[in-house]
Amino acid sequence: MAALPSSFSLSLDGSSATPAYLQVARAVSQLIESGTLPEGTALPSERDLSAHLALSRVTVRQALRVLEEQGLVVRRQGSGTFVAPRRIVQPLSVLTGFSEDMRARGLVPGGRVLSFEMGRPSPQEAMNLGQSPLLDVVRLRRLRMADGEPVAIETSVLPARLLDGAPRERLERGSLYELLRERGFTPARAMQHLRATEADEETAALLHLAPRGAVLATERVTWDASGGVLEFARSQYRGDRYDFVVELQH
Repeated sequence: MAALPSSFSLSLDGSSATPAYLQVARAVSQLIESGTLPEGTALPSERDLSAHLALSRVTVRQALRVLEEQGLVVRRQGSGTFVAPRRIVQPLSVLTGFSEDMRARGLVPGGRVLSFEMGRPSPQEAMNLGQSPLLDVVRLRRLRMADGEPVAIETSVLPARLLDGAPRERLERGSLYELLRERGFTPARAMQHLRATEADEETAALLHLAPRGAVLATERVTWDASGGVLEFARSQYRGDRYDFVVELQH
């Protein structure tokens, strides 16, 4: 039996009405969230945890399953259980662009352009942008990264007139919201729809997900203060890396 690492200190309350597996899950989650167990740390095996905590392996397995469902650990066949990369918490009540949001969290935004084109909008795009289907749009599809890890695929469609003369490099590499502000168009409000779905083959490959892995799909229309539509965006976020949070008040 291997000794538990010094950072892995758990205590259970035998008199508590809380089931033992939930106590274990809660204690491990606190170690993860406090940074005591950083990303990539290998957890002790089920056998070692069972022996040290005097619990059945079934109970330990239940605790690990809870942690996995919460996205706090990942279980790798033949390798063990590891602390998962931290999730990106995205408040739905705050309007920010991807680059700004990542920097605010201490992460380095990055990515690459999957496609860039200018042309006539589709009927859905024209409707969401509130413009004539005869007027051109810029359509930019990008793989978005946080600290070098792919976390989202984002397709932004904007009226071409808003970006007339803008350097293509700025469109492809920089923050669209920052560029719009520089040109006098400040994002003021947005309407966003969110749904859970499965990744298709291309999306799974780009986001490093298992086939049919979970993604959070969004559609967002953004307006400026005068009511003009600035952007229609469709995105797919990794379900194992993102939490979308809504604050409710009475």
